[in-house]
Amino acid sequence: MKTKIITILLSMLLSSCIKDVLDRKPLDRISDPDVWSSAAMIDLYLVALYDNIPIGHAKGGSVFESNLTDEASHPYAGVTIVNNYGNHGLTLNTGMYAWIRRANIFLEKIGTSVLSDEQKKVVSAECRFIRAYYYFDLVKKYGGMPLILVAQSLDDPDALFVSRNTEDEVYEFLLSELDAAFVDLPEDRDDNNANRATKAVAQALKARAMLYAGSIAKFGTVQLNGLIGIPAEKADKYFNEAYNAAKYIKESEKFSLFNSLYDPATGSGDPAANFEAIFLQKNNQEVIFQKAYSADKLHSYDTYNLPDGFKPGCCGNAQAPILSMVESYEYVDGASGKLDYEGKEFDTPGELFAGKDPRFAATVMRSESPFIGRNVQIYRGIYDTDGTLYETRNAPFEKDPGMLQVGREGPYTLGDVGKTGFYLKKYLDPSGGIVPESRSTQNYIDFRYAEILLTLAEAAFEADIDLGESLDAINQIRSRAGISSLTASELTRERIRNERKVELAFEDKRFWDIKRYRIGTDIFRNTYVSGLWPYLKYTGTGYKYIFRKVSGAPLDNGQPRVFQERDYYSNLAGYIASNRQIVNNPGW
Repeated sequence: MKTKIITILLSMLLSSCIKDVLDRKPLDRISDPDVWSSAAMIDLYLVALYDNIPIGHAKGGSVFESNLTDEASHPYAGVTIVNNYGNHGLTLNTGMYAWIRRANIFLEKIGTSVLSDEQKKVVSAECRFIRAYYYFDLVKKYGGMPLILVAQSLDDPDALFVSRNTEDEVYEFLLSELDAAFVDLPEDRDDNNANRATKAVAQALKARAMLYAGSIAKFGTVQLNGLIGIPAEKADKYFNEAYNAAKYIKESEKFSLFNSLYDPATGSGDPAANFEAIFLQKNNQEVIFQKAYSADKLHSYDTYNLPDGFKPGCCGNAQAPILSMVESYEYVDGASGKLDYEGKEFDTPGELFAGKDPRFAATVMRSESPFIGRNVQIYRGIYDTDGTLYETRNAPFEKDPGMLQVGREGPYTLGDVGKTGFYLKKYLDPSGGIVPESRSTQNYIDFRYAEILLTLAEAAFEADIDLGESLDAINQIRSRAGISSLTASELTRERIRNERKVELAFEDKRFWDIKRYRIGTDIFRNTYVSGLWPYLKYTGTGYKYIFRKVSGAPLDNGQPRVFQERDYYSNLAGYIASNRQIVNNPGW
């Protein structure tokens, strides 16, 4: 395949070193045969391959994976995500085969390059890791997909039509491919190459993929002669592989839970501020693999997620946390996170949420949460002393003209604005003021050490490997969060899953967990999601807060959510149009 390197990008590369592979703008076109005679161009080729790993901030525009889950509702009037989960843009990606082809070309051509034999081994291992990541993205969405491991000749169109491998065959490929990449990847990287794959990064992907495979085997069903589903007897094998990969990272002692602002041993510091800083303090000790951003490579996360009264112009509010997500956060003493508000009045909204897991305050904004220069002002209306409700947007309350009838951040019933009574905080950086549109620079953390501990805990529990180690891993995370440890009798599948849900909330993990656990059809069964609206109650001299649960309209534009059995695997109709050998998944 002969394509051209864009001259200006090549000039930029040759005039400076590659500081961070994932901190570069992607190329859309790579490369002619001359690339193999230049170490700089080989690096540029790898930059493009890395950059097209399907991770990153705002990769779905204003729609995020949390909007497909029990984490968040999307408030925009023109966006309703309540069904057809296996046919949504974020769950489709057969275009990945174009990048698999580029990876195959790299692996075939690198042997002819000017690199030393040792360098060839390392970059080949990097490329195999990247290609494995591409295939993991495909298999978690579609099940078994064609394993194409050579650059197909375009001169024989019939040879391009390749049948699907079984889902198990793809996971076996991922296992062998990541093991092979592990051998030749370096232990460490210098600062100029900090975001390239290492042995630990390959093990992190292996841990995630094998945990997924074990879950599919344990909770799924084999269909279409194995094109989807994994035999149940292989569950423990894959859980053991996930456990061993996570154990490797743990025992390497190269990473640890971030605790710069909170010491679990002494209880000194602020656990909420500590958790918030994980996602804002770049390159901290918890980060294993990330997509890096900078002033010359920006994203739009803040643009889409700032609360309504703080957004610089466009958008905002896109990931509106729902009540069930808020109640997933336990209290610090380990009690259920269910909120007690029925028939009660509060002097401040903070009273209702007192004693909540500090990760809640670090992840979600509720009424009166401090943000940029002021507190977030969330209340639906004001009840006068005679019981009359005033709820006109942007209108003052007559008895106290300094107060608006509806808070500056709503909740509102109309428009592309917040409707659940909560806003997202995770990854938003208030330190520099309101971020201008599309000028965000926070790095996207793909793998962090907490996920590794959670994987170790879940795999050890599901395969009955070492329940003591499972408990210890969970309690390390809970201790860092500032909440009580679990006892052996409290270590259940539900507690492990919930710990993962709150620790990794809004990090693009929950949707795939719902799929691998096979719980989507239970969570969204003609289900209306709920929010919690605060109201002010005027006393004549001040205000009390009351809270009301709201379900259905205006959340999700008033539509119930339905997750069907077919949604566990995505629709292949688009791929069938270009490959007549492909059989679609059931229900599509």
